[in-house]
Amino acid sequence: MTGADGTRIADSYRLITTLTDHRAYPAEALVRLYHERWEIESAYLALRHTLLDGRVLRSEDRPGVEQELWGLLTLYQLLRMAIVTAVETSPGTDPGRASFTTALEAARDQLPAAAGICPPGPAGLTVIGRAVLATLLPARRPRFSARKVKCATSRYLARHDGRPRAVTTITAISVTITTPPPGPPGGRPWPRPPRQNPARTGPQPPTRRQRVTALMTSEPRRDWSGRELAERLQITPRNLHTQLGEWAKLGFITRTGFATYTLNTPPSPASSTTDPDP
Repeated sequence: MTGADGTRIADSYRLITTLTDHRAYPAEALVRLYHERWEIESAYLALRHTLLDGRVLRSEDRPGVEQELWGLLTLYQLLRMAIVTAVETSPGTDPGRASFTTALEAARDQLPAAAGICPPGPAGLTVIGRAVLATLLPARRPRFSARKVKCATSRYLARHDGRPRAVTTITAISVTITTPPPGPPGGRPWPRPPRQNPARTGPQPPTRRQRVTALMTSEPRRDWSGRELAERLQITPRNLHTQLGEWAKLGFITRTGFATYTLNTPPSPASSTTDPDP
């Protein structure tokens, strides 16, 4: 992808699909649809915020919750069916431009009079369909930006895939299809790689937590800052701070202050000496 600011990023994907007819479903067309997988979040938004308006389910038992969920899912599906039927009457219209909120409000307006809900014929448009076509959303804008998360301690923040920090318009997208190598002759499966004997692989390198513990054990009665530990072990400070916080929650270490930690030293055993008999 090429952005308006000159940014260029690339990635590779392995396409696994049951749509094996390459004439009806070209690989390039399926690859270009890959980004639309995130649109499932629109369904969650419609159920939680548009239909429920931020309210929680009223039922306090399992049968009641199941009944409410089935009712929400049924209503959601019926509105989507009305949207698809309306969009199909206008060839070339992107279904993603149809407004779910408009369809919901049009359906609510029809409930008091219960009129105009069913079309007069197979090709007729309902009131919901006419409202959807009259308020189509703007066309999708091809744009991209760096992914962000709200959690400040997430290790995902350290990732950088070359995407711009600000939202940038995409000016060009090129897709290169690489055919995988053919399988073994005769349709036989590839031979499995030989299993490795753990006894022959040698000692495994210490984990990051083991390295941190060994360093803190060298001076157990002092407080260690995350930055100091990262410098000693040559680790990215941001990643180590996240792990130190997780280890503190699990009880492996103790947080003594802002970004400072110490080992959890076991309490000293109680004295077993007693006073001599008088």
